[in-house]
Amino acid sequence: MNQPSSTFKRPASATNVMTLTSKSDVSRKKKNDSATTTLLPSILVVDDDPSVLEMLHDAFDLWGFDVFLAENGREGLSVLARQRVDGILLDIHMPVMGGRTMLDEMRWLGYQTPVVVMSGGLDVSTLRQLLKEGAQGFTVKPFSLPSLRKLCTKVFDSSEVGVHSKAHLSVA
Repeated sequence: MNQPSSTFKRPASATNVMTLTSKSDVSRKKKNDSATTTLLPSILVVDDDPSVLEMLHDAFDLWGFDVFLAENGREGLSVLARQRVDGILLDIHMPVMGGRTMLDEMRWLGYQTPVVVMSGGLDVSTLRQLLKEGAQGFTVKPFSLPSLRKLCTKVFDSSEVGVHSKAHLSVA
Protein backbone atom coordinates (compact mmCIF):
# COMPACT_ATOMS: atom_id res chain seq x y z
CA MET A 1 0.00 0.00 0.00
CA ASN A 2 1.42 3.37 -0.97
CA GLN A 3 1.63 5.98 1.76
CA PRO A 4 0.89 9.57 0.72
CA SER A 5 4.05 11.57 0.34
CA SER A 6 4.62 14.43 2.72
CA THR A 7 6.17 17.78 2.11
CA PHE A 8 7.91 20.24 4.40
CA LYS A 9 6.42 23.73 4.09
CA ARG A 10 8.19 26.74 5.53
CA PRO A 11 5.89 29.61 6.49
CA ALA A 12 6.55 33.02 5.01
CA SER A 13 7.64 34.40 8.38
CA ALA A 14 11.25 34.40 9.56
CA THR A 15 10.63 31.58 12.03
CA ASN A 16 12.00 28.09 11.55
CA VAL A 17 8.65 26.41 12.25
CA MET A 18 8.08 23.55 9.86
CA THR A 19 4.52 22.73 8.88
CA LEU A 20 4.00 19.25 7.55
CA THR A 21 0.94 18.03 5.74
CA SER A 22 0.30 15.09 3.49
CA LYS A 23 -0.30 16.12 -0.11
CA SER A 24 -3.48 14.05 -0.24
CA ASP A 25 -4.73 15.33 3.14
CA VAL A 26 -4.27 19.08 2.92
CA SER A 27 -7.74 19.71 4.37
CA ARG A 28 -7.16 17.20 7.23
CA LYS A 29 -9.88 14.93 5.85
CA LYS A 30 -9.08 11.29 6.45
CA LYS A 31 -11.79 9.62 4.43
CA ASN A 32 -15.41 9.93 3.50
CA ASP A 33 -17.17 6.64 4.09
CA SER A 34 -20.97 6.38 4.24
CA ALA A 35 -21.48 10.15 4.42
CA THR A 36 -19.21 10.58 7.47
CA THR A 37 -16.00 12.57 7.19
CA THR A 38 -13.31 11.92 9.78
CA LEU A 39 -10.53 14.40 10.46
CA LEU A 40 -6.99 13.22 10.91
CA PRO A 41 -5.71 13.75 14.43
CA SER A 42 -3.00 16.41 14.53
CA ILE A 43 0.13 16.61 16.61
CA LEU A 44 2.73 19.28 17.27
CA VAL A 45 6.21 17.88 17.91
CA VAL A 46 8.58 20.34 19.61
CA ASP A 47 12.24 19.29 19.79
CA ASP A 48 15.55 21.01 19.02
CA ASP A 49 17.15 17.92 17.43
CA PRO A 50 16.47 17.83 13.65
CA SER A 51 16.99 14.06 13.48
CA VAL A 52 14.39 13.50 16.23
CA LEU A 53 11.96 15.84 14.45
CA GLU A 54 12.43 13.98 11.16
CA MET A 55 12.02 10.55 12.77
CA LEU A 56 8.91 11.60 14.71
CA HIS A 57 7.42 13.31 11.67
CA ASP A 58 7.82 10.14 9.60
CA ALA A 59 6.42 7.93 12.37
CA PHE A 60 3.36 10.08 13.15
CA ASP A 61 2.66 10.63 9.46
CA LEU A 62 2.71 6.86 8.95
CA TRP A 63 0.38 6.44 11.95
CA GLY A 64 -2.17 8.78 10.35
CA PHE A 65 -1.48 12.11 12.08
CA ASP A 66 -1.22 15.56 10.57
CA VAL A 67 2.19 16.64 11.88
CA PHE A 68 3.45 20.11 12.76
CA LEU A 69 7.04 20.67 13.90
CA ALA A 70 8.79 23.33 15.94
CA GLU A 71 12.44 23.56 16.99
CA ASN A 72 11.84 25.25 20.38
CA GLY A 73 9.07 26.36 22.70
CA ARG A 74 8.75 29.82 21.20
CA GLU A 75 8.15 28.31 17.75
CA GLY A 76 5.73 25.82 19.31
CA LEU A 77 3.65 28.66 20.77
CA SER A 78 3.67 30.32 17.35
CA VAL A 79 2.26 27.17 15.77
CA LEU A 80 -0.45 26.98 18.47
CA ALA A 81 -1.46 30.57 17.73
CA ARG A 82 -2.15 29.60 14.09
CA GLN A 83 -3.12 25.94 14.17
CA ARG A 84 -5.43 23.76 16.26
CA VAL A 85 -3.69 20.55 17.29
CA ASP A 86 -5.01 17.53 19.18
CA GLY A 87 -1.82 16.89 21.11
CA ILE A 88 1.73 18.08 21.73
CA LEU A 89 4.87 15.99 22.12
CA LEU A 90 7.24 18.32 23.94
CA ASP A 91 10.96 18.00 24.64
CA ILE A 92 11.98 19.56 27.94
CA HIS A 93 15.58 20.67 27.26
CA MET A 94 15.78 23.13 24.31
CA PRO A 95 17.45 26.48 23.62
CA VAL A 96 15.47 29.73 23.15
CA MET A 97 12.48 28.41 25.15
CA GLY A 98 12.48 25.01 26.84
CA GLY A 99 9.53 22.68 27.13
CA ARG A 100 8.79 23.49 30.76
CA THR A 101 8.48 27.20 29.96
CA MET A 102 6.35 26.44 26.88
CA LEU A 103 4.04 24.27 28.98
CA ASP A 104 3.71 27.04 31.59
CA GLU A 105 3.03 29.66 28.88
CA MET A 106 0.45 27.44 27.16
CA ARG A 107 -1.50 26.92 30.36
CA TRP A 108 -1.23 30.63 31.27
CA LEU A 109 -2.60 31.52 27.80
CA GLY A 110 -5.50 29.10 28.29
CA TYR A 111 -4.50 26.29 25.91
CA GLN A 112 -5.84 22.97 27.20
CA THR A 113 -4.17 20.82 24.54
CA PRO A 114 -2.96 17.48 25.96
CA VAL A 115 0.84 17.35 26.33
CA VAL A 116 3.27 14.45 26.53
CA VAL A 117 6.70 15.61 27.69
CA MET A 118 9.91 13.81 26.78
CA SER A 119 13.41 14.05 28.14
CA GLY A 120 16.58 12.08 28.53
CA GLY A 121 17.44 13.15 32.04
CA LEU A 122 14.77 14.15 34.52
CA ASP A 123 14.47 12.97 38.09
CA VAL A 124 11.23 11.75 39.66
CA SER A 125 10.52 15.02 41.49
CA THR A 126 10.81 17.02 38.25
CA LEU A 127 8.50 14.54 36.50
CA ARG A 128 5.91 14.90 39.27
CA GLN A 129 6.14 18.68 39.02
CA LEU A 130 5.61 18.61 35.21
CA LEU A 131 2.51 16.47 35.67
CA LYS A 132 1.22 18.98 38.26
CA GLU A 133 1.96 21.82 35.82
CA GLY A 134 -0.31 20.37 33.17
CA ALA A 135 1.36 17.53 31.26
CA GLN A 136 -0.78 14.43 30.70
CA GLY A 137 2.04 12.00 30.02
CA PHE A 138 5.78 11.47 30.00
CA THR A 139 8.33 9.43 28.09
CA VAL A 140 12.07 9.08 28.59
CA LYS A 141 14.57 9.32 25.73
CA PRO A 142 15.54 7.08 24.15
CA PHE A 143 12.05 5.64 23.71
CA SER A 144 10.70 2.89 21.50
CA LEU A 145 8.36 3.99 18.74
CA PRO A 146 5.72 1.34 19.61
CA SER A 147 5.54 2.54 23.24
CA LEU A 148 5.44 6.18 22.13
CA ARG A 149 2.62 5.40 19.69
CA LYS A 150 0.65 3.64 22.41
CA LEU A 151 1.15 6.52 24.87
CA CYS A 152 0.25 9.26 22.36
CA THR A 153 -2.78 7.36 21.07
CA LYS A 154 -4.02 7.03 24.63
CA VAL A 155 -3.36 10.65 25.63
CA PHE A 156 -4.37 12.28 22.34
CA ASP A 157 -7.38 10.08 21.57
CA SER A 158 -10.06 12.35 20.17
CA SER A 159 -12.61 11.01 22.66
CA GLU A 160 -10.40 12.28 25.49
CA VAL A 161 -9.40 15.63 23.96
CA GLY A 162 -10.68 18.36 26.23
CA VAL A 163 -10.80 16.04 29.24
CA HIS A 164 -7.80 16.79 31.41
CA SER A 165 -8.28 15.02 34.68
CA LYS A 166 -5.52 13.22 36.54
CA ALA A 167 -7.20 9.95 35.53
CA HIS A 168 -5.63 10.40 32.10
CA LEU A 169 -2.02 10.82 33.21
CA SER A 170 0.21 8.34 31.40
CA VAL A 171 3.86 7.40 31.55
CA ALA A 172 5.80 5.40 28.95
